[in-house]
Amino acid sequence: MTVNDTKPLRIAADDTEKYPRISQETAVFKRVYDGDSPFRGLHTNDIIEIGLVVSGSGILRILDNAIPCKEGDIFVIRPDSPHGFFTSEIGDVLTVRRLWFDAHDWFDGAFSDPDDPRFCYGVFSDNSLMTYAVLTASIQNEINQFCNAIALETEEQKSEWREAVRANLSMMLITIGRYVGRAIKNLPTALPKKWSVVSEVMRQVNERIGDSELTLNTIASSLYISASHLSRLFKECTGETFAEYLRRTRLSHACALLKETDLTVEEIARQCGKKDIPSFYQSFFVYKGVTPNQYRIQKNKEKKKGDTHMSILNEISENLQKGKAKIVKELVQQALDEGVSAELILNDGLMHGMNIIGEKFKNNEIYVPEVLVAARAMNMGAQILKPHLAASGVKATGRVCIGTVQGDLHDIGKNLVKMMLEGKGLEVVDLGTDVSAETFVKTAIEQECQVICCSALLTTTMGVMADVVKEAEKAGIRDKVKIMIGGAPVNEEFCREIGADCYTVDAASAADAAVAFCKA
Repeated sequence: MTVNDTKPLRIAADDTEKYPRISQETAVFKRVYDGDSPFRGLHTNDIIEIGLVVSGSGILRILDNAIPCKEGDIFVIRPDSPHGFFTSEIGDVLTVRRLWFDAHDWFDGAFSDPDDPRFCYGVFSDNSLMTYAVLTASIQNEINQFCNAIALETEEQKSEWREAVRANLSMMLITIGRYVGRAIKNLPTALPKKWSVVSEVMRQVNERIGDSELTLNTIASSLYISASHLSRLFKECTGETFAEYLRRTRLSHACALLKETDLTVEEIARQCGKKDIPSFYQSFFVYKGVTPNQYRIQKNKEKKKGDTHMSILNEISENLQKGKAKIVKELVQQALDEGVSAELILNDGLMHGMNIIGEKFKNNEIYVPEVLVAARAMNMGAQILKPHLAASGVKATGRVCIGTVQGDLHDIGKNLVKMMLEGKGLEVVDLGTDVSAETFVKTAIEQECQVICCSALLTTTMGVMADVVKEAEKAGIRDKVKIMIGGAPVNEEFCREIGADCYTVDAASAADAAVAFCKA
């Protein structure tokens, strides 16, 4: 995890033939957006950035636009567009999966030409600086799969890895582009003149970060404007002086080098444009509250601890997928004993494994028996976590009531959906079989459920689903609760006909949809 002052590692232009530029990270943002200094904390990249909000909510600032964002929102930002992610309130956390790539390195012809409508497969269809869309849970999952595949290919670099990356990147942009048509697109198609100048200043700072001779005067000379005018313009647009920006950027780069390289502090100081080593030590201490060596030791300890935690979380996930309930239970307890938080075990261990099971089931790679044994392992691990989650204040993602409709006693499909819902971190109220429309609605009101899930196997009982919708309208909760339906005789057309909110073809898709409804 990284914080909001980090930037992607840059590859030298001379190396792009061997190493075409592409990188990604999952970043955690905690800085609160300040409307009085709206441009502070913005930065630019010289390549395209894709940002998928994976959890939390906050604000994406791009130029003069403050855009609210939440889980499921995705942004594609053109090069040299000043922007930044922020939280809305103190204590909030915004997590964004970010991927950067150079279109010239990966695409040819019109797809790499910023002035062509087909640039990046037409994702910038209105030629704006940024494009934005809201994704469904299933499409979010597709985007994450593309990112995972790209990460694996770039790491392993097996035969034809560049072609594999290009294919996944192309499909990801095409997928995003299909949803952009529904997005709000009110951004300028070009940088305002003042921001064009400031963006060029930022670009020069990032490219010449190790140049000890870099000053506001030298940049002003290269732009053929006075230093005093550039100083005022920079402060007006960014909310900080050029000197503050240069110092923060260099120290942020120093932090990255301390974490990711074995360079000495003196070598890092020089790579950050600092000749005066004692001055660098002093500036770093003011910036981070520790010396450079203390910072490196601290980050190395965090990395080792994180690696240890990740190892046991992977074991939990893998054994859950194999249905080894006893081992999962023991590993969950071991992780707790080693200081791993209950929330992390739930999200990155149990739920991670169950998500993989769901995808495999959706793709017909596994079948009902494998799902059932995995769900049993999930439940045993979750029982160990329950008191710890309650003590730490971790709440369920949402609450759902589920049942087989009146006149129908079949429950295999309903139970399968229930397991998938619980695997996604939802609290499930199981009403069993032969459930009347009134009971569904009464339970939703009393238990404050966000979603009602109705299952049916018999065509003769499908009409009860329509009764559930009518009963919800009669009770005055139709605008507060989502109604999902499923089962062998049900289809999308019937869902629309009765006025339900969602129909899915399998249990895994139902769980994804329910999570999306609960988080909306």
